[in-house]
Amino acid sequence: MADIDLDQALTLARDAAAAAGEALRAHRASWARVESELGREVKIDADTRAEAIIVAALRRGAPLPILSEEAGWVDGAEAEAFWAVDPLDGSVNYALGYPHCAVSIALVVRGVPILGVVECFALGERFEGVVGRGATLNGAPIAVSTTEGAARGVLQTGIPARMATDAAAQALLLRRLMAWRKVRMIGSAASALACVAAGRADAYAESGAMLWDVAGGLALVAAAGGRIALGPGPLDAPLSVVATNGRPGIDAEF
Repeated sequence: MADIDLDQALTLARDAAAAAGEALRAHRASWARVESELGREVKIDADTRAEAIIVAALRRGAPLPILSEEAGWVDGAEAEAFWAVDPLDGSVNYALGYPHCAVSIALVVRGVPILGVVECFALGERFEGVVGRGATLNGAPIAVSTTEGAARGVLQTGIPARMATDAAAQALLLRRLMAWRKVRMIGSAASALACVAAGRADAYAESGAMLWDVAGGLALVAAAGGRIALGPGPLDAPLSVVATNGRPGIDAEF
């Protein structure tokens, strides 16, 4: 940790996310081709193309392992510090022209995301954050909401393609629908977590998410003054994720 320059790391992540986002925006017509489908899991050409841009940039700029959605571990495995990359979170949204999709890059140190960039390229929104230093949207400071309870709150959530839709999962979703003022599922965990960081929503919760889906957004929420929880289990396996504004009445729901 001592030899990681966070300013340089943020610049590197920002530049890599911006390059991938620009390419994704420019080539959507040709990159939206479906490469494979397994159940509800859809992979498109854009996933691998954006990943190549990001991995090349990170490898040039920082000698750290990379955990990326398409390639898995690159240049090593879990270490004290590594990058977690989702080159295109919300692939189906992207293919359909739905704007909630994002490039997500995070620096993870000792199992905790501490730096994140979420590039919502279709909306022209770039979220950045470093824990202990704050978070921004297009350069302007952002902070989590001050909502005190679920009855007045907005919950962002999702049903991962890899998670079985069993009776317990359906019951949990129903309880949340009844407890929260509004529940949103926009199809991109990174974008949803960025909304929590910016105070547009009050919490995010999901069971069965992969680290690359959520690491960038979790760093944003923590940097913006919120609370995050991740685990249990290996960081390259499905995880339970909670991110909130940190208010007791919101945290009590989890």
